[in-house]
Amino acid sequence: MTAMKVATINFPIKDGKVYLSRKKEGFGAGRLNGYGGKVKDGETVAESAIRELQEEAGVTVREDGLEQAAIIDFYVGSEINFKCHVFFVHEWSGGFKESDEMAEPSAFDMDKLPVDEMWDGDRVWLPIVFSGTKIHGRAYYKEILGNLDRFEYDALT
Repeated sequence: MTAMKVATINFPIKDGKVYLSRKKEGFGAGRLNGYGGKVKDGETVAESAIRELQEEAGVTVREDGLEQAAIIDFYVGSEINFKCHVFFVHEWSGGFKESDEMAEPSAFDMDKLPVDEMWDGDRVWLPIVFSGTKIHGRAYYKEILGNLDRFEYDALT
């Protein structure tokens, strides 16, 4: 049994557009996504989100600038692999910059996402959370980096 990892994904949003960046290396390389990663030992989820935005995007965010939009549990088979806290970020300071892990972002209309360049499950759950519905979702995959098998969700409480 693999230990579940806790992670964050942060979506900077301004003027109806979401900033997505292409991952340059590691897990998910080549795909467009928000900014985030694993929560480190001794770090809160919010501290991780803030750190990841600074490291990967070069922007500074305050904790009160994080809006919890979802929690998505990612399963491979019947085993939970990641519990991912999804945040919207509407205010930040500094300008975006390329990092070792992420390319400089591009702005996309939230209702016209480039889903063919994103994770398979993103086409299902991102439109739900971008519509303003806060969810606790469960994304089931048969294999890592595979196609989404099914997605279920409840209201985030």
